[in-house]
Amino acid sequence: MAKFGKVLWYGVKVVNKINAKNKQIMSRACLMVERDAKILQTPHVKSGRLRSSITHEVEGLTGRVGSNVEYARRIELGFVGVDSLGRKFNQQPYPYLRPALHKNEKKIIGLFKKII
Repeated sequence: MAKFGKVLWYGVKVVNKINAKNKQIMSRACLMVERDAKILQTPHVKSGRLRSSITHEVEGLTGRVGSNVEYARRIELGFVGVDSLGRKFNQQPYPYLRPALHKNEKKIIGLFKKII
């Protein structure tokens, strides 16, 4: 009959270590996207308010990059129609967030692959 030794299970420690590493990588990924979004937004700067408002946050394992400026979405996606003040717009989009994410997509995936 075979004799088996004691099995030590460190599952919780391993999961916590992986989650901590994922959070570090997510922060790094958000910083990369934030930096490039600010660079891509530069040609269309009037006051610099939008560019300086671009920031990121990491909550759990989710990262977000964006702006709290009210016109940020209009710049990214464009706007055709009448606004709440009755003004008519036919504003073409000047995307800066999505291109910044796409530019860094392979690098970000590579960062996450390293911990697997």
